[in-house]
Amino acid sequence: SDPHSESYLTQIVFSNIAELGAVILLFEAGLSTDIKEFAKAGGWATAVAFIGVFFPFLFGFFIFRAFNLDINNAIFAGAVLTATSVGITARVFLDLKKLDTEEAKIVLGAAVIDDVIGLTILAVVSKLVTGGSVTAISVLQISGIAVLFLVIVVTLGLLIVPLILKYADKMKQDSILFLTAVIVCLLVAALSLKVGLAPIVGAFAIGLVMSNTKHVDEIKKGIKPIYALLVPVFFVLMGAKVDIGIFNPATPGNLQVLALGGILFVAAYIGKALAGFAVFKKGINKLLIGTAMVPRGEVGLIFASMGLTMGVFAQNIYSALVVVIMLTTFVTPVVLKILLSKPK
Repeated sequence: SDPHSESYLTQIVFSNIAELGAVILLFEAGLSTDIKEFAKAGGWATAVAFIGVFFPFLFGFFIFRAFNLDINNAIFAGAVLTATSVGITARVFLDLKKLDTEEAKIVLGAAVIDDVIGLTILAVVSKLVTGGSVTAISVLQISGIAVLFLVIVVTLGLLIVPLILKYADKMKQDSILFLTAVIVCLLVAALSLKVGLAPIVGAFAIGLVMSNTKHVDEIKKGIKPIYALLVPVFFVLMGAKVDIGIFNPATPGNLQVLALGGILFVAAYIGKALAGFAVFKKGINKLLIGTAMVPRGEVGLIFASMGLTMGVFAQNIYSALVVVIMLTTFVTPVVLKILLSKPK
């Protein structure tokens, strides 16, 4: 496109709005995540999170390689499948009055760790596919930077952010706490970008920090209008990038993409479902835990969109991944309700 044309400029504007929407989306996800749930769940949550990342990544990588797609595609596809979005799952637990069960606590705890691991993997693969060579040393180096950044943000954040919010609260101005929180979020997101990580990594990390403050409810209330304005633009733009033409089996070449999507969906479901069997405790519904980790939701969509934006995925591959993400998100609540309705 002509960089001076009106359509090109409009596209850039909406792309920037969508990217900002993704930052706000992950910031809100961090705000809504209770770190204390992880402490309650303990080691079982850790085991579920790690298994729930390991198998989907492995499945995604080897399935893409089996379809003769290049290694960058395979690595990024594995990263997309590691994502977990438990917002819908938590809602199902809440609606059926099962949020206080041990299974729910393990799932919520695992979700915190899963998100951190997933964002770290995303940071690693993003660096690798933009020119870095895939070697053990490069992977360790990039992983180290990502983990170190998250540790520093969370550690310093827990010390500094409450003081910043306390000072802002003393100003007694309307919406000052919310505005301060958004400014801090954007600064940390920009810092995340500066060290070579995705902005959403910093946004999620600082959201986690603020979720531990006494002002979290006021911040979440204040962010709702911005969330309502920016996040839908992100979802609409991501949907607009899907080529619905790939779903026509009569078109040559579409059958391979459709087969890839179908196999990926099965792998995406099984990969997360296996995570529940990492819990060896008696009386625990392992299948319920694993199934609750299946939805990819907005997190998986952000991962896939980054792959498309960075030129890793062709549009047909991106479209197939979006369908997989949608299926895991829509199917899981139905299966969960069936599993939760069954007596132990």
